[in-house]
Amino acid sequence: MATEDKFIVAIELGSSKVTGIAGRKQPDGALQVLAFAQEPASAFMRKGRINNIDKMKSCIKNIKERLEKSLKKSISCTYIGIGGMGMHTVANSVVRNFTEKTVISEDIVGTIQDENLQSQPADRDILETVIQSYKLDAQTLLEPVGVPAESIEGHFLNIITKREVSDHIEECVEAAGMSIAGVPITVLALANEMVNDVEKHSGCVFVDMGAETTSVAVFKNNILRHLAVIPLGGNNITRDIASMSISEPEAERLKRTYGEAIYDDLEEPRNNIVTEGGLSFPFEDFAGHVEARQEEIIRNVAKQVELSKYTKNQLLGGIIITGGASNMKGIEKAFAKYTDFTKIQVVKTIRTQVRFASGVPTFNQDGSCNAAIVLLDKGTINCCGGELESPQDIFKAKQEAEARAAAEKAAAEKAAEDSAAEEERKKQEEAEKKAQEKAARAKRRGEKMKKFFSRFSNWANDMVGDKDNPED
Repeated sequence: MATEDKFIVAIELGSSKVTGIAGRKQPDGALQVLAFAQEPASAFMRKGRINNIDKMKSCIKNIKERLEKSLKKSISCTYIGIGGMGMHTVANSVVRNFTEKTVISEDIVGTIQDENLQSQPADRDILETVIQSYKLDAQTLLEPVGVPAESIEGHFLNIITKREVSDHIEECVEAAGMSIAGVPITVLALANEMVNDVEKHSGCVFVDMGAETTSVAVFKNNILRHLAVIPLGGNNITRDIASMSISEPEAERLKRTYGEAIYDDLEEPRNNIVTEGGLSFPFEDFAGHVEARQEEIIRNVAKQVELSKYTKNQLLGGIIITGGASNMKGIEKAFAKYTDFTKIQVVKTIRTQVRFASGVPTFNQDGSCNAAIVLLDKGTINCCGGELESPQDIFKAKQEAEARAAAEKAAAEKAAEDSAAEEERKKQEEAEKKAQEKAARAKRRGEKMKKFFSRFSNWANDMVGDKDNPED
C-alpha cells in the first residue's frame, strides 16, 4: 500500500468546537498533519456531551467531507476522544480464595479482570480499567502471574460514563459513513503528552480547564488513582460577566482582555471597564464575578484531590494545568490560594513534534488544538478508505447504477410476462386435455349406446319372428 493511502484520523468533541485532524506518524516520532477541519459546537454540545443528535451528525459529516477534500482520499474510520460531564472513576476489588497454595496463572488473573468488568450497572460503560494492584496473601504486586498464593485480591479503578454517551457517539459517526477505530479518553491522552514520568511517579494532579468542563486526574507511582470531570469551565465565567447586562460575545472579549483569576485589591485602583456599547462599570464589580467563579472551579478541583485520598505531601509533582480556560492571568496564584499546593505550573505545549504538510495552514499556536493532536498520536489503525470519488465518478456511477436498475427492471418484467405466458399455455393445454377426455368419454358412451340399441333391435326382431310362426 502506498504511503499516501496510510493516515490516521481523530476527532475531538469539545464543548465549544469539534476538531478533526488527519495525519501520519513519521519515523522520528513526529506527526505530519495532512488535513485539518473545525466546526463550532455550542449548538449541540453541552458540558462535553452531545445534546442534539441531528446537529452532531451534520457536524461530523461536514468534518469528514472537509478532511476528505483536503486528503483527496476517503475516510473509513476515525478515533473519537471521549470525556465530558459524568465521566469518573469507581474503585472495585475482586477476591479469589484457594484451598491450597496455587501458582497464579494468566487465566486466574483474566477471570478476575472479567469479573471486574461485570461490576457496573447496565446503564454504565466501563471505558477503561486501570489496575491498581494485586494483593497475594500478605504481599502487594502489580504482576502476580507465577507467584504462589492462597488468595488473590485484584484492585481496579474503572473509568465509567453513561452508556448513552458511547451510543450517541457511535450513532453520529456511523451516520457520517465511518466506523470507530478507537475511543481514547481525552484527558488521559493529554496527560500522557504533558506530564512526565517523574511527575507521575512522585504524584501530581493534572487539570484540563475547558470551556464547560474541568477534568481532574490524579497520578501516583505512574498509575492513575482518580479521575473526574467537573461541569464547570470558562464559559461559566463568561455567562457571569454577561449577567451584568452585557452580550456574551462582549463578555467573552472582556474576560480575555481584563480577566484575572484572583484580584489583588491592594494594588492601585483600576479604571472602569467600558464596553463597546458604551456601558461603564467599576473594575471591582467585573473582577468579583471572575474571581468568584474561578474560586468555585478551583475549590471543586481541590475536592477531587481530597476524594482521591492523596494529600499534597504525597503529590510532590504538584498541580499541572492546561486547557483554554487556564490562560487567564493569575491562575497559578489562584490555585495556590485555594488548594494549598505550592508547586503549580501551566503547560501549553505537548511533547510530540508536529509538522504540517504542504498546503496545510499552521494552527495550534495557542495550544487550543492540543487534544485533537494527542488523540491523533494515540492512533494506530489506518483510516484511509481508498480513492475519493470525483463528482464525475459519482455521476458516472449513478448513471451506471440507473442503467443496471433499468435492465434489472426490464428483465424482471420480461420474466413476469414469460411466466404469465407459460401459465396461460399450461391452462390452455389443460383445457384441451379436458376437452379431449370429455370427447373420448362421449364417444365411449355413444359406442355403448349403439351396441345396446343393436342388441335391443335383434331381440325385438326375434320376438316378432316368434309371433309369425304359430308352431313355435
